[in-house]
Amino acid sequence: MRKLVSYMFTSLDGFIADRDGGLDWVPIDDELMRFANEYFGAADGIVFGRKVYEGFVDYWDRLDPTDASVTPLEVEFAEIFRDMTRIVVSKTLDEVDGEAVLIKDEVAQAIADLKRQPGRDLLLICGPELRATLTRHGLVDRHRVLVAPVVLGDGQPLFSDIEEPLGLKLAETRVFDGGVVMLDYEPMPSA
Repeated sequence: MRKLVSYMFTSLDGFIADRDGGLDWVPIDDELMRFANEYFGAADGIVFGRKVYEGFVDYWDRLDPTDASVTPLEVEFAEIFRDMTRIVVSKTLDEVDGEAVLIKDEVAQAIADLKRQPGRDLLLICGPELRATLTRHGLVDRHRVLVAPVVLGDGQPLFSDIEEPLGLKLAETRVFDGGVVMLDYEPMPSA
């Protein structure tokens, strides 16, 4: 059975985007790009919320590999991303690009069905509402949080609407040269 792994950058104070939805505070360097290429390359697909999906597609599908400002690592990531299965959870979209899969209703059941299919892990890259929904249903197998060395003071939180405490077990850590710290957690079984 596939695992669903939440993957998200966050500020030290727990925000995944600044108050305007911006991500320009995320310190991506070559070491993090190599890590992302390896990590995304080992997964079968990405489960997106609408906003993150639109941002990823807008940037990575349109990346010009001949642009001198684009690094070879970014070109590699764009190629990996273009080949990945994309699952988009949205109540407002009526269609998605290419061969992406759109989930509009029965989100928990649809994700549970996807997890039962054969294949490699799926990454979850989304906003706080979808992450909370899938977490409440016990569908997130890992929470991989990359903490950036920045305090935003306000913005979009990593989680929202978590009604009960979620116990987590630290499975792995990694410190990147640029100061980002990866914390990889597994949910603890409920008592």
